[in-house]
Amino acid sequence: MKKIKGWALGICILMFLAIVLTGCSVKASEEENKQQEITVFAAASLTESMEEIVNQFEKENPHVKVNLHLAGSSQLRVQIEQGVKADLFLSANKKHYDALKNKDFVLEGKHFLSNSMVVMFPKNNPAKIKTLKDIEKTCKLIVAQEEVPAGQYARQIIHSLAGELGKKYEEKVLANVVSNENNVKQVVNKVVLGEGDAGIVYKSDITKNIKDKVNIVEIPVEHNVEAAYWMAVVKDSKENKDVQEFYEFLLKEGQGIFEKYGFEKIH
Repeated sequence: MKKIKGWALGICILMFLAIVLTGCSVKASEEENKQQEITVFAAASLTESMEEIVNQFEKENPHVKVNLHLAGSSQLRVQIEQGVKADLFLSANKKHYDALKNKDFVLEGKHFLSNSMVVMFPKNNPAKIKTLKDIEKTCKLIVAQEEVPAGQYARQIIHSLAGELGKKYEEKVLANVVSNENNVKQVVNKVVLGEGDAGIVYKSDITKNIKDKVNIVEIPVEHNVEAAYWMAVVKDSKENKDVQEFYEFLLKEGQGIFEKYGFEKIH
């Protein structure tokens, strides 16, 4: 009788272990198949290109979900400083990257793209703009806020043009500013909607979706800027291999997509 009880107990133990091990195996398998998420903070001017890049990356890496958060670089920087979760920071200038690097929020970054600026205006052109000189005349000019890269670049260009177009040029143009937007996409949208006579935006902002609604005035190279885009991994995410893979994807496959949207590749 004791032998039978011992045998039955042994069977029960084996069955219990089998159930436990099977459960562990299923749990491990579920963990492996669980979609991993990464959060990317990117300058608003990267909207269309980053949306395409994210779609392509997710197709090639179905285990990763990329949460893309787009806003002005200054706003994104402040959010990271305040502890908002992010894995990767893409800034439209070096200033906001430097601010985070100096405070030890991000790892060593990289200049990965360049851009330049243009003046855009609606097709119906109510202010009769034909040249850069014309934006000193009475018109409703829209630019990004000064702390936003696009706003900083716009003011640099206006200051530079004043050396050629007259001392009062800068004063007159800035007096025409009727709205300072949180990011460059808001500048674009207001001009497209006819809420402004002109706006200073990135060359890459003149996308195929708005090309038939606006015209542009080119800004000569000597007065234009090289808008340097910087990218860095947020320090808390340095061990995340999915973040590293997306970082490398941006530097390789992503470059062709950025170029398609009017950005300049860094060689």
